[in-house]
Amino acid sequence: MVVIKLHTEKPIPPLQVIRLYQDVDWWPARSKDGVRKLLGHGVVLGAWEDKQLVGFCRAVSDGVYRAYVEDVVVLGTHRGRGIGRQLMDRMMRELNQIEVVSLFCSGKLSAYYEGSGFKPTGQVVMHRSK
Repeated sequence: MVVIKLHTEKPIPPLQVIRLYQDVDWWPARSKDGVRKLLGHGVVLGAWEDKQLVGFCRAVSDGVYRAYVEDVVVLGTHRGRGIGRQLMDRMMRELNQIEVVSLFCSGKLSAYYEGSGFKPTGQVVMHRSK
């Protein structure tokens, strides 16, 4: 049985997040220290099967007007079991007071996120990286 908990309810070890990133080939340059710092900001959820982190999701927000969901990830061996949907449902409950919640995803995932109430927009997303 998988249980969804806020990081404040059940602390998430940074190395378990890094393991999830590695499983999906995301963010190879993220460090243990960097992940430890990001866990202290915003809304952070873990999907737990006993002591193993099998899913992760976080949101960054100003607490009133805007939030965006980042890093929705489920361990490959646990996909297709509704864990991503559980993470998103809990995240939307946590962010229910926010006026606009956004997320970035690949085009092939847009239909999946429409199931959580998201709609594609005509906006252009721009990034500036170091």
